[in-house]
Amino acid sequence: MELLATQRAAWRDLQLGYESLERIEARDVTCSGFAVRIEHNRGRIASTTAKVEKKSVDRRPCFLCHANLPVEQKGVFYRNDYLVLCNPMPVVSGHFTIAHRTHRPQTIIEEADAFLQIMADFGRQWSIMYNGPKCGASAPDHLHFQAVPSGVMPVERQMGDLAGSIPVARIGDTRILHGHGIGREVAVVEGSEPDAVRRAFLMTLDALGGTGGSDKEPMVNVFGSFNGVKWRVMIFPRSKHRPDAFFREGDDRIVVSPAVVEMAGILVTPVKKDFDRLEAHTVEEIYREVSLDASKMKDAMDALRGKEQSP
Repeated sequence: MELLATQRAAWRDLQLGYESLERIEARDVTCSGFAVRIEHNRGRIASTTAKVEKKSVDRRPCFLCHANLPVEQKGVFYRNDYLVLCNPMPVVSGHFTIAHRTHRPQTIIEEADAFLQIMADFGRQWSIMYNGPKCGASAPDHLHFQAVPSGVMPVERQMGDLAGSIPVARIGDTRILHGHGIGREVAVVEGSEPDAVRRAFLMTLDALGGTGGSDKEPMVNVFGSFNGVKWRVMIFPRSKHRPDAFFREGDDRIVVSPAVVEMAGILVTPVKKDFDRLEAHTVEEIYREVSLDASKMKDAMDALRGKEQSP
């Protein structure tokens, strides 16, 4: 957190981001069997409405490339390959971006080992997040992860003991489970042996890749942590980036663009009227719309079922 303290003292954009964070309004909404936290944070408008189609991305300079960082923005090199940066539009206090030092596409399939290593290195006090290039990444052209303090996301509490989750497959002590009861589809990989966890994670992504689309990597948001003994990786499969309401006009528009933060239970609303009017049924509909269809999720889990392997 020393990086955060020094950057808040020297970088005006980060100061403004945290001032906006300190002024947020928040309320909890109880849905069918789960709860979410809705936050009105005006400082997130640029991230929420970011144009991420290829044409727009190709036209703008990459804001995660070292050469394009603001003069005031500093970082800490991590394992020679990554740069840890303060996120100037934080969702929670202590929100960091872990950007690769080279400009390369956002993908987790080739970086599964790095993802698990980051979780282990950051330790039990941090959770590590990943947005797929077509479901929430504001920089789909530059490989990066995010880090937030452990325990701040509602899904961590709701999935705490994995109660109600259905065992699907196993590699040694590593389990693949189908989570239930949180209003959106989720697969969970949990285990203590890194190679087995990596294999189970990639197996799950491979199964989800058969649910539609032609891309090598399925549309997913990923939320992971390491408690000192076990990794737990939550995979939220997606059907689309934004709900239809995001594209409506006038009062019918709802400016909510689900990424990993939203799939983990904090819905950020940069527009005040959306914060005021979001109710349980609207939240449930947004999740149903952007999450993978339940029947396709069942197909993916069935493809994995019974695949028990040696560690």
